[in-house]
Amino acid sequence: MSFKQSERWMNDTVQHILDQIHHPYLHAAIGQPEIDLERLSLLLLPFYLKNKYTKLDQSYVATAILIQQALDTHEKVSANSESHRMKQLTVLAGDYYSGLYYKILSDIPDIELIRKIAHAIEEINEHKIEISSGHSLTESEYLHSLTKIESAIITSLFSHLGFQEMVPLAEKLLLVQRLKKEKMVFSEGHFSSLFYFFKHGKNHIKASDYIRTYKSIVKRISEEIEHQVKELNLPSSTRNLPIFSSFYERLIMYAEEG
Repeated sequence: MSFKQSERWMNDTVQHILDQIHHPYLHAAIGQPEIDLERLSLLLLPFYLKNKYTKLDQSYVATAILIQQALDTHEKVSANSESHRMKQLTVLAGDYYSGLYYKILSDIPDIELIRKIAHAIEEINEHKIEISSGHSLTESEYLHSLTKIESAIITSLFSHLGFQEMVPLAEKLLLVQRLKKEKMVFSEGHFSSLFYFFKHGKNHIKASDYIRTYKSIVKRISEEIEHQVKELNLPSSTRNLPIFSSFYERLIMYAEEG
């Protein structure tokens, strides 16, 4: 796999997705959706390793991104305190993206994958309810739910396409990515389910220990990721992929902070 090839596949897939989701009115009203390049590069990883990426593969990858786009867009409705009209448009945008991935799936067509995706969405919603229910969760229970919320779509696709060995790595990388986002929104003064868990979880954590606990969790998961990277014998060139470049930047930052 060459870096230029990985960039080309990434750019082609981004453009394919943007062409699919383009809607002048919706995007003028609520903005152009951002494609999560870290998640996209993770989806492309098995294809990089195989050195083969067909139009059909691109349809699978685009479907996974669109499903996540639909789920994330619906989640924004509860997170934002915008006007009723903006909330309606955001819901409609999420429904629009949902319709697009159903269309792509029907064009492939792959009934078994549709069943797996439906199960993954059900699983994601169950874990969102678990986290939002106010139950006092243990750290293991909370991180398990967060992992499923972030990775169920990708891991379902990996399993379906025979990339089962990539599942543990994908789960850990996406968990760290989510934890990073949780810390960022908390730092900006917004609601964070992670820091809510620190306060209301089964093992109540003092506010003065929030950051130390966050770093400890991320460090532990990062060590597991490094172990899995070695187990999979991933070539050093994969460090150029956004999902890994971001991860290794965090490792350097934590090492410097001690």
